[in-house]
Amino acid sequence: DSQRCNISVNENGKAISVESFQTESGYDKLFVNGEAFSGSSGPRGKYPSTGRPIIWTSDGSVASPGWKICLTATQTEAPSSTPPAAPTTTVTMPPTEAPSSTPPIDAPCAGAWSVT
Repeated sequence: DSQRCNISVNENGKAISVESFQTESGYDKLFVNGEAFSGSSGPRGKYPSTGRPIIWTSDGSVASPGWKICLTATQTEAPSSTPPAAPTTTVTMPPTEAPSSTPPIDAPCAGAWSVT
């Protein structure tokens, strides 16, 4: 089934790190600030803008392993002794395109989003 979801980013100044990224090249895309990423090219080092959602779209024709991205602290931030809280996210999927389950949001790293 085709998928579409929007992830709202509520934190400025944090870059995306890519733990894994493998989608159907040219058809299943993750958009960050309007720039499309697919295949094995993830949005490593991109800074998502507050107010512009990260958008995931999939045509559902070929299954690939998926992706997992995290927000990382910038070099200007001081290290903290307490782990950072995961960012507040809003994931919305239109009912006509919703898969049987919502993509999981798990957090081995702070602020992780994934789809498999």
